Amino acid sequence: MKKTIYRIVRKMENDYQIHIFPDKLFLKAIYYCSFGKELDLKNPKTFNEKLQWLKLYDRKPEYVQMVDKYEAKKYVADIIGDQYIIPTYGVWDSFDEIDFNTLPNQFVLKCTHDSGGLAICRDKSTFNIDDARNKINAALKRNFYYVGREWPYKNIKPRIIAEKYLEDKNRVVPEDYKIYCMNGEPYYTVVFHNRFNQSEELSETVYDIDWNPLPVSFDNHFQVSEIIEPKPNNYDELISVCKKLCSNTIQSRIDFYIVNDRIYFGEITLYTASGFQPMIPEIMDEELGKLIKLPENRGGVLVGHDYVLLVKQERKIKELTDYKFYCFNGEPKFLYISEGLENHETARISFLTTDWKFAPFHRDDYMPFEKLPEKPQRFDEMLEIAKRLSGTHKFMRVDIYEVNGQIYFGELTFYPSSGFIKFNPEEYDRKLGDLLEL
Repeated sequence: MKKTIYRIVRKMENDYQIHIFPDKLFLKAIYYCSFGKELDLKNPKTFNEKLQWLKLYDRKPEYVQMVDKYEAKKYVADIIGDQYIIPTYGVWDSFDEIDFNTLPNQFVLKCTHDSGGLAICRDKSTFNIDDARNKINAALKRNFYYVGREWPYKNIKPRIIAEKYLEDKNRVVPEDYKIYCMNGEPYYTVVFHNRFNQSEELSETVYDIDWNPLPVSFDNHFQVSEIIEPKPNNYDELISVCKKLCSNTIQSRIDFYIVNDRIYFGEITLYTASGFQPMIPEIMDEELGKLIKLPENRGGVLVGHDYVLLVKQERKIKELTDYKFYCFNGEPKFLYISEGLENHETARISFLTTDWKFAPFHRDDYMPFEKLPEKPQRFDEMLEIAKRLSGTHKFMRVDIYEVNGQIYFGELTFYPSSGFIKFNPEEYDRKLGDLLEL
């Protein structure tokens, strides 16, 4: 049964039919294929289960910048400084835009939107540009979100960067330090040996936070190394900067290189192996899972430091006021507020301007409010959230609630009422259309 499901899922992925699978259904199928057991999202316990929960429900907007390999450099530099950033030689939208004459003899090409879109040049005289082009172009066509439903990758613009090739005087390939962090605290350091060195077998050594080696593997695809190295001279500094970078995440893996005793930031990984990594021994999956503290109220989706998506609300809908912000090119222009939608006869909907006045138009299918509703206590903060979430989209409606002074995110809507709202006066259909620049 397990093998049959796996074959079906892989075939559908190759045919792009897998794209129609809802995230939750997709993750449950792949999890079962990987571990031979059901994915428990109601009471997740293991590391891999909790990563699946985080994919679905931990959706802070800043995660998109964290995983974009170009934008992440700016994000990290703002927190720990430019001295930890690998120099970038250029960024391009397509491979054919790259002028290799301007690049040094050694460099690394990376796609910004995925994992694995990589080409290393150790010597331009022997670098196969055609092979690199084929690999990079294939990666540019790939939406990494569909591989494991890691939502931050879904709308990242595919680009290529060239950055400095890191050469350690003591090694052919610098060691890769991957620090596992839970709820803002580093717990384990995994050192990858011989990464990107095809002449040697890739292996890993796992250390606790005090640099004591452990006879375990966090990914059983890799050999447990017998290499036990002395603790790096700047290990305390490494942990210190890592702690700053992981402070805004429930779970993350922060990757670094140490080259000639200098620390370089590698990347931020929010879902290691996409949450499908068997461990050795198997109990480690549960031990790491114990370190991840999910929110006690798991009825919603985290979209910021203290904003939770209202997936299910114990209050009746008629007791809630819904604030729907119409945003054009990242700017809220209007909002409409609604109450009592359980009963069409008593429901009220009115459009307002962002300075909390009645707009000069209303919907034709609902009665408007008779008097101006009370302005929410945190309305300015709601405006800012709508602005951040709508981003650079030409149009987006951002729905938000405020309950007892607490802000809750509702949903993002690209096509309100599927584009069939009747406005009164009718001319405002055109005036709102003028704000939507195609």
